[in-house]
Amino acid sequence: MRIKIFSSFYVFVVLFFLAIPALAQQSLQALHNHVRPAVSSGQAALLAPLPAEQQMDLSLVLPLRNQVELTSLLGQLYDPASPSYRQFLSVDEFTARFGPAPEDYQAVVAFAQDQGFTVRDAPANRMLVPIRGTVDQVNKAFHVQMNSYQHPMENRTFFSPTASRRSL
Repeated sequence: MRIKIFSSFYVFVVLFFLAIPALAQQSLQALHNHVRPAVSSGQAALLAPLPAEQQMDLSLVLPLRNQVELTSLLGQLYDPASPSYRQFLSVDEFTARFGPAPEDYQAVVAFAQDQGFTVRDAPANRMLVPIRGTVDQVNKAFHVQMNSYQHPMENRTFFSPTASRRSL
């Protein structure tokens, strides 16, 4: 089956950085939830690696801070007996209290730029770092191999990284 190649693909790479400053120093960080279940379970048939020069758009997702405080606030916002009931935060207030710290965000931006990615417009809450680069850059930066696969139940193909690089 022939695979349609688009000028860009959207992949959501969820990164949970336990030590963001270490990322700026090029230490390896674990990727989480980046391999599609049909790939990790072996249900999807591997077809071929994606072309190295193919462009991809990705979003690096940073974790929220102060999870305990956020959980408490959410409980109060939806509790009619709470004085904070329906007293929602603005984007700026939410970002200041729970969003990634500016220095953590900048460390991820620096990492992406050091890997040769183009960093695109960032959202106000600092949770996403939208980047663009080639499949080759993705493979090298995140220590994966981007491949195309045959969907196990539908007549279509999709792409996904493997857990580690391997040749076909």
